[in-house]
Amino acid sequence: MLQSFVTVLAVAAIASPALSQENGTTAARHATTDRPTVDLETMTLRGVQLVADLDGGGLARLTLNATLQKSIEDLLASHHLPYAAAAVIALPSGSVLALAGYSKSDPALDVGALALRPWAPAASVFKIVAASALLQEGHVDPAGRVCYHGGISSILHDNLVDLPAIDRSCANLGYAIGKSQNAIIAKLASRNLPPEGLERMAAAFGFGRELPFDAPVEPSEIEVPRDPLEYARAAAGFWHSSLSVLHGALIAATIANHGVMPSAHIIERAVDARGGTVPMVRQPSRRVLSPAVAEQVAKMMQLTTTMGTARHSFRDRRGLPVLPIEVAGKTGTLNYRGGPHDPALPGLAILPDGGHLGYSWFIGFAPVDSPKIAFAVLVGNPAAWQIKAHSVARQILTDYLAGQGSAKHGHLLARR
Repeated sequence: MLQSFVTVLAVAAIASPALSQENGTTAARHATTDRPTVDLETMTLRGVQLVADLDGGGLARLTLNATLQKSIEDLLASHHLPYAAAAVIALPSGSVLALAGYSKSDPALDVGALALRPWAPAASVFKIVAASALLQEGHVDPAGRVCYHGGISSILHDNLVDLPAIDRSCANLGYAIGKSQNAIIAKLASRNLPPEGLERMAAAFGFGRELPFDAPVEPSEIEVPRDPLEYARAAAGFWHSSLSVLHGALIAATIANHGVMPSAHIIERAVDARGGTVPMVRQPSRRVLSPAVAEQVAKMMQLTTTMGTARHSFRDRRGLPVLPIEVAGKTGTLNYRGGPHDPALPGLAILPDGGHLGYSWFIGFAPVDSPKIAFAVLVGNPAAWQIKAHSVARQILTDYLAGQGSAKHGHLLARR
């Protein structure tokens, strides 16, 4: 395998100025660096494998599944969305199987700008962080019921206090995750979790920190306000945080992987311009949550697809799964507001007609009983929403399963 890869490199070096200009100094740098960096803009298919140039010279064979990568690229492009991106990560290895982006608003944007930059708020995906903190830092009983009112699309002062006359619904934390119920999260956070606890959990999940990867990843940001109302809103996912698509997939991977965040990587093997093997030093996985808390959050995320906000993408009218596997996930929805502290849109920041952009997230993992992949999908819709992220995720899973050779899945694929 290595000899054939070096042969590919030798051919590429003739055609690629980036490779042919490699000198001894740069080659020596690759031999000693801990983590070579790949230029994703140069990604191309050679035979059945995707390869890309290394920054400074050399060639990398990528971990991407070429068939899945192409199907996701075509899927995102087919909806002509202003902005869209997706990432799929293998578990428990952290190998990136797909990393794709598309923008009708700015076709020049590459996958790095769309999948490795936090151009959208974390929205209700951040509820995964808040729920983890409530369980691990706040010692909240996951079965405990909270009585609430409102909280469907906002958090107001009265959502944080008990008002028996109008608190006519009561539910637990799992319901709040599955249904993305803001008032429950806000009330639990304001009563059980100091801001410092949420900050610690966000940092453990990688917010405000550089994620180790084989290409530059801009850190997702977090601001935890001290004002009680704004703090409750932040915990529920109302602004105050940003998230990249790769990071979103890693959050889902952490829950699926028993609380351990794998080290994502996209380089399978690399050689310098002389054909010498570039040493690959993988960053170790790291524990974010206790296994018990991760298991509790995983069960809550499954409710999203069985009775919650993504039910219609993963269940038919009889409540039966539409895929041969069970999926766990979390949705997130917000509308662009253009505030001075909001995440900056990628590239030229061209908005659709009317200046509206609707962010739609879905992160998750599958199969629930033995996770093999974690994923994240982010789409930016125009005013007339074209598609929700969980619908895109379902098709990605359909294509992934087709590649696994599932006969049952082949029947489902033909039926759609």
